[in-house]
Amino acid sequence: MCNYDQIGMFNDEKKTVKRKKNKQPQKYDERNKLNDLTGAEWQFATKTVISKVYPSNMQHKLRSQHGGQKPPQLCADLIKTFTKKDQLVLDPLAGVGGTLLGAALVDRRAIGIEINPKWIEIYRKVCELEHLQQFEIMQGDANERLADIEDDSIDFVLTDVPYWVMDKLDKTRSAESARQSNLNKFNDSNLQSKGEWLQEMKSIFEKVYPKLKDKAYMAVFIGDMFRGKEYHFLSADLARTISEIHGFVLKSDIIWHDDSKMLHIYGYPFAYVPSLIHQHILIFRKEN
Repeated sequence: MCNYDQIGMFNDEKKTVKRKKNKQPQKYDERNKLNDLTGAEWQFATKTVISKVYPSNMQHKLRSQHGGQKPPQLCADLIKTFTKKDQLVLDPLAGVGGTLLGAALVDRRAIGIEINPKWIEIYRKVCELEHLQQFEIMQGDANERLADIEDDSIDFVLTDVPYWVMDKLDKTRSAESARQSNLNKFNDSNLQSKGEWLQEMKSIFEKVYPKLKDKAYMAVFIGDMFRGKEYHFLSADLARTISEIHGFVLKSDIIWHDDSKMLHIYGYPFAYVPSLIHQHILIFRKEN
């Protein structure tokens, strides 16, 4: 004689066996011109929130000298969504090469542009230590070096824009805010107003546009900021600016929950100040 718990366990086992018997291998649809994903993989890849925890690996400590480095596995996941094997990925603001490392992990080709030779050397060192294929990073200003890339040759663009260096604004800021605002550390660029920063980003992406193949996608990492007692919706500002470029159509805003972000007690106990643990990934498509 069995009790109700045993009956429940037995029924659960029968359901599990039935699911296993009915489970069919995932098939790839030959009509898929975008990527190499099956239907189930495609379904997961179209989620608008990425909460997956990425490991601090692939020489993370070395790459972290650059304040804006992104997990290579995250870059690899995005690259798999928007490309097929052996296609060419461009990062015009390559930093320490997270995009290029991600491309190597999933058998894609890649090319980058980076103004700071220090970050290029770190990328090369990581490739050596991790025994990964090393792709070309052209040293120089993206506004100039993009001219060296053939038009209609790029299958996907994945990049992380440099922060807006807002210290030029005439605002009273605490010592803590000043410490947190390492906004010009990436390339030691001149201080800019928000308008100047947006104009520089627009100039770069105007030059990126002809390099992309028709109907190809572009993904852009951008984080919002809380500075000067105000929340700056930089993702919306940048999305609007890139959308002004004829042919770039905004297709999605993916939220990446960055679980590696350290939490601080901002504003306590006087005012609410957010701890930003997310970034935006703006998805555009080239549509003539």
